[in-house]
Amino acid sequence: MKVCKFGGTSMANGEQIKKVCSIISGDPERRVVVVSAPGKRFDSDTKVTDMLIDCAGKYLANGDYKTVLDEITGRFAGIADELDLGHQIVTDIENNLYTRISLPYDSPEKFMDRMKAAGEDNAARLTACYLRKLGYNAQYLNPKDAGLFLSDEYGNARVLPQSFKNLAKIKDMEGIIIFPGFFGYSLSGEVVTFPRGGSDITGSILAAALEADVYENFTDVDSVFVSSPKIVQNPKPISVLTYREMRELSYAGFSVLHEETLEPVYQRGVPVNIRNTNNPASPGTMITPSRENNGSPVAGIAGDKGFCSINIHKYMMNREIGFGRKVLQILEEEFVPFEHMPSGIDDISIIIRKKYLDNEKKSNIMERIAKELKVDSVSLEYDLGLVMVVGEGMKRTVGILSRITKALSENGINIRMVNQGSSEVSIMFGVCEDDVEKAIKCIYNEFFA
Repeated sequence: MKVCKFGGTSMANGEQIKKVCSIISGDPERRVVVVSAPGKRFDSDTKVTDMLIDCAGKYLANGDYKTVLDEITGRFAGIADELDLGHQIVTDIENNLYTRISLPYDSPEKFMDRMKAAGEDNAARLTACYLRKLGYNAQYLNPKDAGLFLSDEYGNARVLPQSFKNLAKIKDMEGIIIFPGFFGYSLSGEVVTFPRGGSDITGSILAAALEADVYENFTDVDSVFVSSPKIVQNPKPISVLTYREMRELSYAGFSVLHEETLEPVYQRGVPVNIRNTNNPASPGTMITPSRENNGSPVAGIAGDKGFCSINIHKYMMNREIGFGRKVLQILEEEFVPFEHMPSGIDDISIIIRKKYLDNEKKSNIMERIAKELKVDSVSLEYDLGLVMVVGEGMKRTVGILSRITKALSENGINIRMVNQGSSEVSIMFGVCEDDVEKAIKCIYNEFFA
């Protein structure tokens, strides 16, 4: 059995969905299919999920939500027309959307998740309908009926352990199962979504629960590349990556997979195959537990912006038992996650994504660190970008750090911090946000040009 997932660009219009259904029907092992909401049809287009968020926001603000809701219905109607599915399914989708709007809710977060999930849900219904029109035994399966239960963290849910046993029963179902991505249900019966891009996570959960032979993730590129083609011209494609390498690269900015995707398949050892809907003959990139060294110690280079650093200095910090725990406890109590924590004898830097640190949280955290921990100084540094160099082959390879720092130095890039884990699979460099792309290019040229 193969579990396959199709992203937003693969579901953007009727022509793309025809390609999707051709891929599904071309292999009888593709029995479980996860679909995203329709994405952009062209660069200036709007994703259906963004339209749903806009619609929900206008409704909550007592604004003109009906115009946006009609546009959403129109997008689905256009797809149905391209697939020649008739008017009934459009009526059903319209009713589905208006039902979501009209049902009661007791928090904006619950309402927003209920609306956001409509993109994937109705895309799955359309896909199943078209496959049946082609003569295949295909059925839409609602996540609640399948037993996909999530934590009640709206917009940021995690799968609950009992879901895997529930979903394993899909093996006994006949035909092709079309499963909407991105959302599940809380134990109280409310719609709950994963973070954006969470359809990848749905597919991974299903692949793990069903112990699939492979999890095929179809997107709009032939493979994963050593670096982003938007930054490096014609970067080298990667044929095989390990789970750890892909996890690090996804975290650091590779948008091919959501960074939380790999946990379920990693636990069960299910390989992942990144494929291209528009070029299904391409073998793509395999993500596996281990791989042979391909000759280069570096597998990939990625970078991301939008970070800041809380820099704490206290003389004799290293002798103060529990100091690090107290710092992290303050962050925990303010509900702020951290990314990295490089340290010295008397200094600790806490790397945080700026989006988690609003003015109130920033003020509270800085004040609490200063007063409760009696530090000598605490400061906040913005405009920080992170560059991640990843590769299983870097382990026990002499001179990697020297080559990277030399390349950065020769290109006039100042390193603000360095962090390397004990696994030696990745090295993180903190640089100025404006230098992130330049840094990626010069490191790529050092190892691959």
